[in-house]
Amino acid sequence: MPSKSHHRPLVLLVLAALLPLVALSAAFGGAWLRGQQSAMESNAVSLVDRMSALVDRELSAQMDALKAVAASPLLDGLAAGREVDAVAFFEYAERVQGALPLWSTIVLSDVEGNRLVDAPFLVGGVRGRVLDMDSHRRVVETGKPVVGTILRGPRGVHAFPIRVPVTRNGVTVAVLSAVVMPEGFQSLLFGNSLPPGWIAAVIDAEGRLVARAGGAPNLIGRHASETALHARRTAGSGVYDGVSLEGAPTVVAFRKLHDYGWSVHFAMPRDAYRAPVSNALWLAGAGALASLLMAGAFLWLLVRELRLRRRQEAAREESLRLESLGRMTGGVAHDIANLLTVVMSGIAVIRSRPNDPDRITRVLPEIEGAVTRGQALMRQMAAFGRRSVYEPVPFRLQDRKAALEALLARSAGSAVDTALIVPDSLWPIIADPDAMEVALLNLAVNARDAMPDGGTLTVMAENRSLPGRRGDDTGLTGDFVALAVRDTGTGIPPEHLRRIFEPFFTTKPDGKGTGLGLSQVFGFARQSGGTVTVTSTVGAGTTMTLYLPRAATGRDPG
Repeated sequence: MPSKSHHRPLVLLVLAALLPLVALSAAFGGAWLRGQQSAMESNAVSLVDRMSALVDRELSAQMDALKAVAASPLLDGLAAGREVDAVAFFEYAERVQGALPLWSTIVLSDVEGNRLVDAPFLVGGVRGRVLDMDSHRRVVETGKPVVGTILRGPRGVHAFPIRVPVTRNGVTVAVLSAVVMPEGFQSLLFGNSLPPGWIAAVIDAEGRLVARAGGAPNLIGRHASETALHARRTAGSGVYDGVSLEGAPTVVAFRKLHDYGWSVHFAMPRDAYRAPVSNALWLAGAGALASLLMAGAFLWLLVRELRLRRRQEAAREESLRLESLGRMTGGVAHDIANLLTVVMSGIAVIRSRPNDPDRITRVLPEIEGAVTRGQALMRQMAAFGRRSVYEPVPFRLQDRKAALEALLARSAGSAVDTALIVPDSLWPIIADPDAMEVALLNLAVNARDAMPDGGTLTVMAENRSLPGRRGDDTGLTGDFVALAVRDTGTGIPPEHLRRIFEPFFTTKPDGKGTGLGLSQVFGFARQSGGTVTVTSTVGAGTTMTLYLPRAATGRDPG
């Protein structure tokens, strides 16, 4: 069965995959719902455009028919002041009404508004003046057709007049009116199936309802709502927030008929219109909440995973440390055993020939070298155990040149040519002199091991003023003395360069190195206020540069 540690990355992967999907789903869902609102508005505008065209065409057709009647020869006598043949005109009007059933009455009136002929019967039972004198007066004054306002007639029925001038020889001699029943426009509205709760209305030029579909059925002739009248006073078409005559909040699309002053309105319930946006906001909120919860869960699991990984890395490093400690113990034991062998062998030679000064003279340097290497090894062990206490003091490398040359020669061996270059102008440095010698010893030993067939080891000291620019590999600012230790050995592979200063890291075979030498060099340099850098080319050699701070003194120490 797979362990829980195998499940954690899978859960993180699933959350990372689902998080953008949830956010995108919420965004697309919100966009789709907002699109639904746009579709409702587009539908209302489309209905308004279609209905406006129908109403405009119907009014134009009614007016054209009335113009044809006004051009009848039966009315020519009016130009000469003669009376109209009422019987003949009555019969003619009756035939026209048969073709136009929405015309309840045809009225011929003089320019003063007096009714001359009513067909098929007298309006109100007696002759008199026309109703809606405003529209009659406009026809006489302008000589153009006019659609009047809808009014309740003597028989209690609502209707509106269409009036055209009777013109002979360019003069208006009478006005012909057709009293039109609004049922035709009502059928136009009812013929277009409306979504539930929608209201359609046709409003005349005076702001009265000519026809209405949806809502209360008994509002014909009443004034339309103020929001509707305000909308058409300020624009020829558009969408506005309104309130129906029943008091319901609506969103209305409308268009005005510029030739007649009428307008057509389609009202949607405001709740239904705004529901998609509300749902989109709820969906966006739910998506955002789900995204936040998932993001929180993802971050919590990620932090938990990183902590577990750090613990695992720490455990792995501890395991590697213990493994390296075991290798180091074996290497140190092997080195100490070799050194003790050299010492014991020398002592045995001295005891066997205590009176042979020449032999003793030859043996003593070997014993001293073994003891020196043992001391260096103990210093390395102490540095690793953090028991080293450096005591920095100002001193001049020029004063220690001879001792350092001998140290380099002994450390490198007879197969390696050594050279120490210390200019007289070299600045004094401040560091622990003994720790510096151990560091140079470790560098020399590493260089010797990199040249098993011999080579050249050069140590060059020089003054360096470091500006601390970005990209500088030292990371230092100020005056330093740089000790560059160059060898012509095998070089260090690039993959090992970043690890060579780690404790216990070594590329030497088991028993040939502890991995503490370069770690001591790095620790000494950093604790002294400097650093150590390395450049290497495989097959061409390596340069280790030890930077030590310049002593802050006005004169060179003696």
